[in-house]
Amino acid sequence: MISGAERSTHVCDNEAKWTVWFSRVSLKNALLSAIWLTCLVGGGLLVSNGVYMWAKAQLAQALIASAWQRNVHAAEANILSHHTNQTLADQAIRTKPWPWADTYPVAKLTFPSQLIGSLSEDTLYVLAGASGSTMAFGPGHMSTTPLPFESGNSVITGHRDTHFAALQYLNKGDSIGVQTLEAQGQYRVTSTFIVHQSQTHIIESQGTDQLTLITCYPFNSMIPNPTMRYVVSAERVR
Repeated sequence: MISGAERSTHVCDNEAKWTVWFSRVSLKNALLSAIWLTCLVGGGLLVSNGVYMWAKAQLAQALIASAWQRNVHAAEANILSHHTNQTLADQAIRTKPWPWADTYPVAKLTFPSQLIGSLSEDTLYVLAGASGSTMAFGPGHMSTTPLPFESGNSVITGHRDTHFAALQYLNKGDSIGVQTLEAQGQYRVTSTFIVHQSQTHIIESQGTDQLTLITCYPFNSMIPNPTMRYVVSAERVR
């Protein structure tokens, strides 16, 4: 027969075991909840940051488009270099998309209409300079290369996850519409290829009126700062 003292000890042992078990379960649930909450917050931050970057890029392009149109209208009205001592390019510097901008639009690209369904946008406004701060708002023209329609290789770079995501849909033979303050016409894609970032020969002039569009590769990758580049090479046709 179990004595009262033994029964009391047995009950206390069971209570201690249950307490330990509940404590472990509670700790496990707390850890799972913390992990779940961390993932939720982290995912939310990533999504919100992506939405913010997309919204900023879209708003910037709208403001840049407005600045571009002011330049074009001024040129068409013949009130630029003919009435001042400034050239079209000099005047363009004053037409910034927003007052504190350190860049300005220098060209417009129009992609094939049949690809509009695949592209985020069919028209892009190109900014002067190819720095990271410039490309946050749109494709950037590499200032060490000529503008389109000038003799040589005009190089334009952009981010793979925003404006230049379009490059992955371009194929050999596709036409790209290009407009600057001085001229407008068409370039035809002659090739698309992938190179390492160290292969800087792609920006060199080949003695023809050439357009080179460059973005990071691979597309849709989460890996930051990739070393590969996706290149679209095109030649002027008219």
